[in-house]
Amino acid sequence: MPRLLDRVVGSVLALIMGGMTVLVFSSVVLRYVLNNPVTWSEELASLLFAWLTFVGAYVGFRTHSHIRIDTLTMYLPAGVRSGLLRAVDAGVLLILGIFVWQGFSLVMTTWSLEFPAMEISRGYLYLSLPIGACLMLAAILLSSRSDVGGRGNEEGPGC
Repeated sequence: MPRLLDRVVGSVLALIMGGMTVLVFSSVVLRYVLNNPVTWSEELASLLFAWLTFVGAYVGFRTHSHIRIDTLTMYLPAGVRSGLLRAVDAGVLLILGIFVWQGFSLVMTTWSLEFPAMEISRGYLYLSLPIGACLMLAAILLSSRSDVGGRGNEEGPGC
């Protein structure tokens, strides 16, 4: 299951990144070379960037590539360090739960608003927050489950 999810998310992120690249390049060419700007390109680029950011954060959680300062924790005994990492994970789970809750509230609030040029709901932009937070929650829970099974590492899932 985690590998399938990683592949799907990675493929979607690659498509978004490729789409953004083509969109921004063609928008610049149309605006400055052909003097015929596309009105909706900036809105679509910001929508895709939000999705790239929040869904891409899931990849950071799965690969443990988010920044962590461990100057003090590396000197702690293994048991204390493990307990501290679990406490950090619990805090991250709490924050992500708030992101999901408030993110869906924001989506519901903004669903009736539209992007002026694209004429689609702004809720699609803000939907990236709770979806990304749900993916990050899944990454932490999957990593914690593998840690309990003895296959995890000392870094902790939120790092």
